[in-house]
Amino acid sequence: MNDLSRLFAPDEGRDALRKLAGLLIGLGLMMTFIRKADSSLGDAWGDWGLLIVLLIAFAFLYGVGLLGRLNTDGLRAWESVYLVFGVLVAPFVLLQFIEAINGTPGASLNVFWVFLLTAGLAAAATYLAGLRYGLLLASVAVIVSWSTLWNKILSDGIGAHLGTYRGLLVILAALLLAVAFAVWRMDRQEGPARANDVVTGAALSALIAGSLSVSGVFGRSNPLLAVPSAESSLFWEIVLLAISLLAVGYGSRFAARGPAYVGGIGLIVFLLIAGADLNEATPQGKIVGWPLVLVVVGAIAFAASLIPGVKIGSLGVERLGWGGGPGSPPPPPPPAGSPPAPAPPAGSPPPAA
Repeated sequence: MNDLSRLFAPDEGRDALRKLAGLLIGLGLMMTFIRKADSSLGDAWGDWGLLIVLLIAFAFLYGVGLLGRLNTDGLRAWESVYLVFGVLVAPFVLLQFIEAINGTPGASLNVFWVFLLTAGLAAAATYLAGLRYGLLLASVAVIVSWSTLWNKILSDGIGAHLGTYRGLLVILAALLLAVAFAVWRMDRQEGPARANDVVTGAALSALIAGSLSVSGVFGRSNPLLAVPSAESSLFWEIVLLAISLLAVGYGSRFAARGPAYVGGIGLIVFLLIAGADLNEATPQGKIVGWPLVLVVVGAIAFAASLIPGVKIGSLGVERLGWGGGPGSPPPPPPPAGSPPAPAPPAGSPPPAA
């Protein structure tokens, strides 16, 4: 055991102190940045002084978190706190660097590479330290990076091309699903946890695409709250409903909270958009339409679930190698005449009951 391993030796009490220390130091340095960046609060510091403050915060949180993980067996809770906090600080560091060299932090291309690099840091924390939810942070950063890139490419920005932006978000969702599949192939023995994080990012991207017209709900009730929004249509309502149901179904089937939460939010947004009948120029609050369709389809699905002979199956989960999930039936017994399973080696513990 080297010196660092002894310093970071796992201990519940010391781990709790490290976790508390990381939160307090990170918050203190970020508060210093906020106060010294605003001249209305007193004497403001220069751009390079503010950058040094943020660099110290990032180096301590991300660096110590990564260093601690490399010198302990398995990721400890305090290391997760440090790494997540460090990833969240990273874009502030990079944007302040741009400010210090007299660049334009808010320029689309600058925000693009800043959040792309942030996504890389989150992915690195995932694969070097085993950070849980690291790929979810990376996926969110990629959504921001992708959006700002197209904000630069499209004339007058994405605000003037919300219909096109919707399609671009769906394309990104498909790309993230491809990444999730690749991650699952790499982590086949460990399970779908990391892949689930990327699936959550894909669902979030698609959810944003389907939700871009939701601001019309508030603009209709109060013109003073009207903001630019995409036109609602039956197609995008169907997309939003389908994505939300698939995300909820995926989350419940694989016990993944992220997709389930995103899907739940999507259903609420769908309720607002379709309930306000935004795709109608003169809505009349008809029951014929979405209300009737949803009730009828739901009733048919429920009735089908009560038919004893109907077997939907496990949707091929076993073939994915992830197990049947909670509530799955036990595997079928081996066919008659098959050779018995080999006996466990001598001295091995008895099987769990």
